[in-house]
Amino acid sequence: MYLFELKNPPKRADKAIIEWDRGQREPERESNKISLPYNLEAQYFSLREGSQFLIKHYGRMWFGGTDEEPFLVEMDGGLIDKFIGFQGDEQCFYGSLVPDNILNLSKETDAHYKRQGDIFAARFCGEKYFAKNLAKIVRLSIKEGEHSILGTRHTGRGTGIWNIGDRSTALFRGKIEAPDHKPLDLEDAFYLLGQTKHIINPTKAD
Repeated sequence: MYLFELKNPPKRADKAIIEWDRGQREPERESNKISLPYNLEAQYFSLREGSQFLIKHYGRMWFGGTDEEPFLVEMDGGLIDKFIGFQGDEQCFYGSLVPDNILNLSKETDAHYKRQGDIFAARFCGEKYFAKNLAKIVRLSIKEGEHSILGTRHTGRGTGIWNIGDRSTALFRGKIEAPDHKPLDLEDAFYLLGQTKHIINPTKAD
């Protein structure tokens, strides 16, 4: 929906306070305040009963609102076209954000994946010596201690095999923490990790 079609643009997205400004060049977030450009030709779509949203501004797109806390991240501009193609089906839209490796493994094991913000985790294996055997196969070392999860602001404490394949995935067992999110407990097994698809700058995802 174009902004000019909205009689009263939303002022909140759950915990997030939305401020519209004609002088705002692009969407920005500071704490719980999200500043959006008041451009009547912008497209705005409300998600999850108004707690989240998509906004497209001059060909660029942002996904924001409230997850556990307010967030805002720039996404691939074509994602809104996908959303329109899904005829506004939110389940299809959110499903399109899940990394392929996570989705495939979850289907194979019939176990639902876990998520902390933009990081997804699918249970891989609980065998004690699995990591050592796999590390030999992929010729990567096992690292103990504290790690940045896929180069993001998420931090894992535990055991990991990093930079697998195209370096966009890893195997990890332990606990993951991140600002504005509850800790993610992955201590019962090794989990395959992946990041939300379509993010423009993965290392700076909110």
